[in-house]
Amino acid sequence: MGCVLTKDNVGGNQLAASTGKDWSEFLDKVEAVRKDHPDNRCVKYLTREIFNSYTPKQQEVLYRCTKTGVENPDSGLGAYAMQPGDYETFAKFFEPLIRDYHNADKNSKHVTDWDASDVGDNGVLDVTKLGLDELSMRVRVGRNLTSFNLPGMMTKEERIKFEKTMLKAFDKLIAMPEYGGKVYSLTPNFGEGEENPNLISEEKYQELVDAHIMFKDMDADPYLKSAGISADWPYGRGCYVS
Repeated sequence: MGCVLTKDNVGGNQLAASTGKDWSEFLDKVEAVRKDHPDNRCVKYLTREIFNSYTPKQQEVLYRCTKTGVENPDSGLGAYAMQPGDYETFAKFFEPLIRDYHNADKNSKHVTDWDASDVGDNGVLDVTKLGLDELSMRVRVGRNLTSFNLPGMMTKEERIKFEKTMLKAFDKLIAMPEYGGKVYSLTPNFGEGEENPNLISEEKYQELVDAHIMFKDMDADPYLKSAGISADWPYGRGCYVS
């Protein structure tokens, strides 16, 4: 049976007996970063009290969620969920951090409204009628599949499986005349001798990067690297272009 031994009278030193983890050095660093970098939201809301309120197993995950904010003191946010349920599991940490980031008070609630009928002419905004030139717009969204860990906790095998899962959806889009397009993948192979039919050359990769379509080398980003998001680069990375 595992147990947690806490020595609050010696600087909050905590030994998680079931994992052998001593988090005192990590929590000391959190406090040091908080003192020198008050705009770092991760360390602002990651208190000893909150960290010590979780089980040893949960502490391992919370550590991974917050690692990048502690290792990169100049972070403005500095935290990434590792699993879809982390926002609920670690709500004591994530909720005030997210509200701070969005300047939302504790009573505010986001309401999604997909009704665009009051925009422009019944939902169609023709900027030329406003005397403006035609505009090009790019919308970036982030979505995940609930059966997978989030990027920071994904294994190499998960990343490949995720890509292969998405290929089924892309095949349907490619088969539709109004979309068509192609998948451009960076994954060297799918493992166990399985080749990747969508693997592109280094030249094509750079062409897509220059066109602001493809990821830059994520592994060169210290924030993403510390969060585990760039792990196993470039496996599981690529894009579909209609």
